[in-house]
Amino acid sequence: MATVYRRGRTWWGRVQREGHDLRQSLKTSSKAVAQQRLRAWLEELDRVAWGGKPRRTFDEMAVKFIDEHLPTLKPRAAARYVVSIERLTDSFEGKLLDEIGSAALAEFAAKRRRDGVARRGKGKIPVIHAISPASIRRDLACLSSMFGCAIDWEWTEVNPVGPYLRRQRKRGSLRESPPRTRYLSHDEEARLLAKASPYVAVAIAFAIDTGLRVEEQFALERAQLSSGRVTVTAATSKNSRARTVPLLPRSARLSAQIPPHLRCPFVFVNPQTQQRYRNLDKGFRAAARRAGIRDLRWHDLRRTCGCRLLQDKGFSLEQVKDWLGHSSVKVTERTYAFLRIDDLERALAAAAPKPPTRRAKKLATKVSDA
Repeated sequence: MATVYRRGRTWWGRVQREGHDLRQSLKTSSKAVAQQRLRAWLEELDRVAWGGKPRRTFDEMAVKFIDEHLPTLKPRAAARYVVSIERLTDSFEGKLLDEIGSAALAEFAAKRRRDGVARRGKGKIPVIHAISPASIRRDLACLSSMFGCAIDWEWTEVNPVGPYLRRQRKRGSLRESPPRTRYLSHDEEARLLAKASPYVAVAIAFAIDTGLRVEEQFALERAQLSSGRVTVTAATSKNSRARTVPLLPRSARLSAQIPPHLRCPFVFVNPQTQQRYRNLDKGFRAAARRAGIRDLRWHDLRRTCGCRLLQDKGFSLEQVKDWLGHSSVKVTERTYAFLRIDDLERALAAAAPKPPTRRAKKLATKVSDA
């Protein structure tokens, strides 16, 4: 026996199987749609009864992913996934996993482009900005991770996101942004430090010397500074790998000048709140503005460290990989590939013909006279 009935404005389905009364909301106010969904429910019950696996929905996958996988991630990564899951839910809520294919993914990408993102403009009036391909790729990467977990749970056998992204790259769609190559010259560094407040200048110099990521630097505790070294723990490292970084004389001297705090074990502490800084972007941007330096971000200080290790100290890519905590040499090579162009230009300048000296001119004159 199977029938539909109404509770308020919503239609429900009722099925009797093996002496059990099964009921569930069909999530519609239309009787025709309710009857269609009831038939789909019956087909699913028959398939499971004959030994087939139940067809799972995006909603079930999202709930299990949030409950089981997100707690294993670092807080910032988990927070970013939550944002993507909210956007994915708008498009895939209620869909079965086997219904999410290339067409559904293309529709999601098109919808994200149409919707844009609202940001506060002048006078607190929201302004709709275009969505970057990188934002859409991050959302799809989250969906791919969800499908990967679903495969482990034996809920599905395929992950449609990877093949879809590969096809888009071949067509030139959802293209990755060119890697950022900004780093400080020695002159820019001197100007930036001169215009920064004393505390911000210490943090900037420490970032350039150590190459630590933002979270690695501002979550640094005094216990991690010993014997002229910085120990980066797996808890703060981006790839959950601990490493040790030597302290250069300047950063060792500056870190020793920062007074310790009785109530807070961290190195970079706000003296007013007695809590660690999350970042010093406000003071950093102000210093860059006073120094007349444009297009500079805090992460560029880490890139500056890598460039100094390669160019000034002659480190190998393997050594820079260990210093910066990259997951592989390929990541280091890809990140600093732009330096090869600089090296080629310097080599070309060195190989350029130099103007002849006076002695060379006299010799040339004698040869021509002879």
